[in-house]
Amino acid sequence: MKKLLHLAVLLLGPSFLSGLARANPDAGARPEAAKPKTVMTYYGLRKYELEADVEDEAKLREWQSFIERSKEQVEYAKAAVERWKNAARVRVLERVRTDDKNDSLTPEEKMKGWQRIIGLYPGSADARTAQKRIGYWRAEETKRRVESAEEVERAKGSKAERIRAWRSVSSWAAGAAEGRAADKRIDALEQQLYAEAESLDRIQRVDPKTKLEAWRELLSVDPRPAFKKTAEKRVAELEASK
Repeated sequence: MKKLLHLAVLLLGPSFLSGLARANPDAGARPEAAKPKTVMTYYGLRKYELEADVEDEAKLREWQSFIERSKEQVEYAKAAVERWKNAARVRVLERVRTDDKNDSLTPEEKMKGWQRIIGLYPGSADARTAQKRIGYWRAEETKRRVESAEEVERAKGSKAERIRAWRSVSSWAAGAAEGRAADKRIDALEQQLYAEAESLDRIQRVDPKTKLEAWRELLSVDPRPAFKKTAEKRVAELEASK
């Protein structure tokens, strides 16, 4: 074949080759790159499988390929959920830890932050840390309130002022040793206020205004029901006698 071609070139000249090239322009050209395959979506596949001119094997291959892609996507999605869940958790923890060091916030505010951690991540290591921090700040606030009440005592505040100071301890540390001690002190001070008001009320030379002030002071601390009932009765009587 090569010898015949060579002989034709010798006999017909170079014009033979140029004519041959024009007749077959693709001869010797590099093949075009294959076009990228279209990745079909779920709805694209539903439409694709309805095409009658597509072979069953082709439809099967496309669905198998779709399943493999779906597995990869679901795995990635699960990992993304955990990643972003952890990112949110880190942000919440950082905020609470920052607040924990903020001296301008009260122990109650700091405890609320840690309570949120317990609510969001119950049973976790972070929740156990939160419990410890809540215990710490509760003890610190109890200590502060006790010291404040003792300072009122040392400053010889009125009995009503002392009762209010110890009530702060009682309400905060209810059930704890400090709370029980505060309740005893409140009971003793209430007894003293009641006894003083009752004693003044019996003295004839004491003017009604002074007696009224004594009973009102007792009422200002919201005493036990029996004391309150007597005080309200005497206040009403003394006011009516003006």
